[in-house]
Amino acid sequence: MPRIRRRSDKGFSVLEMVVVTGLFLVIAAGLMITFLTGQTSYVTTDAYLQVQQEARRAFDNMVREVRAGGGTMTVAAGQLDFQMALGYNLALAGCVVNQVCWGAKDQNNTDRPGWNLRYRVSGTQLLREIFNGATEQAGERVLANYVDAAATSFAWNAGDRIVTMTFQGRYQNAKLAGGAQTIGPLTARVRLRNP
Repeated sequence: MPRIRRRSDKGFSVLEMVVVTGLFLVIAAGLMITFLTGQTSYVTTDAYLQVQQEARRAFDNMVREVRAGGGTMTVAAGQLDFQMALGYNLALAGCVVNQVCWGAKDQNNTDRPGWNLRYRVSGTQLLREIFNGATEQAGERVLANYVDAAATSFAWNAGDRIVTMTFQGRYQNAKLAGGAQTIGPLTARVRLRNP
């Protein structure tokens, strides 16, 4: 006796396969878009945080040292030179008895009477250097990376004894929208405590 074939024995029709494949592709595309958006958001947030932390760390270091500054302040394009108060009546060579001793602390935190501190932008880094006239001590310290040199500046108002520092960070990465993340400009105004 011949067997009667039912529709369920035949499998899927071409139309059913096209519909299921189309639905699968739509779901896969949605998941891929969600994943790529999340990845881009993560890279952007990470870049923002890196530049923000670099700026905060640099400002904290500079504000602490500039606040103790005094004597002469020299501002040039992307550069600030000054001396800080090392102490009063110090028994160090180059310090005058019963007066404030001006100078700088080197990378090892050693007092250097008569020396100057310099903050300057070099490429994409903000550097802290210590020098005495033409002699620069080895071992400059990087205060911040990702510096946008064109938008980073220093200003000195001698009348009010205020140093204004402006910093703009720029993190470049091909995964970021536009290829870079810019933070700032951030500005700190510091009134010197010492005459």
